[in-house]
Amino acid sequence: MTRAWTKRVLVGCFLAGPIACVVSTGDDGLIDEDVDGTSGSGNASGSGGSSGASGSGGSSAQGGSGGSLSMVENGGSAGSTQVPTPVCTAEAGDATDACLSCIKAQCCSQWQACNDSVCQQQREDLVECVRTLDAPDADSYADCVSMVSPPDMGYLSENAQDLFTCVTEFVPDGDAGATKSRCDTECFGEDIFFD
Repeated sequence: MTRAWTKRVLVGCFLAGPIACVVSTGDDGLIDEDVDGTSGSGNASGSGGSSGASGSGGSSAQGGSGGSLSMVENGGSAGSTQVPTPVCTAEAGDATDACLSCIKAQCCSQWQACNDSVCQQQREDLVECVRTLDAPDADSYADCVSMVSPPDMGYLSENAQDLFTCVTEFVPDGDAGATKSRCDTECFGEDIFFD
């Protein structure tokens, strides 16, 4: 029965001409011998062409856009140990900090090298620790160095050590041959004599 119907359709199409004979199947596709397959979109592959003609390949997939974090808070960025480069010029507040004023005048290059938070914190902590001593000397100064240093170090950072070597260094004072420390009095309240 199907064969007889197909023959009648083909004979009718031959007599009526190719333009008048378009037979639709129920799936919106044309029955024609030379139809190529359709190209796929996204990740879908192209459909096969009729009469052995292959369909064109599907287009390549694109990477998805980054999803938003709706259930998790964004993490903060890592902190930095860098601080603004110390300057030797006068700044607001220097007038109330005799130690820092002296450091800027007498140990400028060492102060400028103290450009990380460890050095800055050790400078503040060591000055505060030594100022609380009744009679600061070399031993009590060394105790304060141990107290303000990280437990795994036991000593000042390299930049802080360079800074306090300059602060406690004795230099000639006038023509009489007298000496005085660069900034002991300003930082600690009195000179500390190291053996």
